[in-house]
Amino acid sequence: MKIDIQAPFQIFDHIREMIEDKLNKMSTFYEHILGAKVFLRDEVNPFLHKPSRVVEIQLEVPGTTFFAESTEETFEQALASAADKIKKQVLKHKEKAEV
Repeated sequence: MKIDIQAPFQIFDHIREMIEDKLNKMSTFYEHILGAKVFLRDEVNPFLHKPSRVVEIQLEVPGTTFFAESTEETFEQALASAADKIKKQVLKHKEKAEV
């Protein structure tokens, strides 16, 4: 699976490895995944006045594209949350395809 990671800053190796591990595990649930795009960015929460980390995942499968976004205090937490959201979508799609 091709994974495209985009961010307006330099990405640390451990973050890149974590992204690749999480997304490569998706192919154990659904083998027809074509590729993934991951967008990382920093935001400032206007209500709490503190920085937050945003991870957006776009997962391409034949016939559709899944999307999940998560905002947390760290990229690791945001990635885990977004990956769980994508996993639920993939499993739901797989169930519908099998029926």
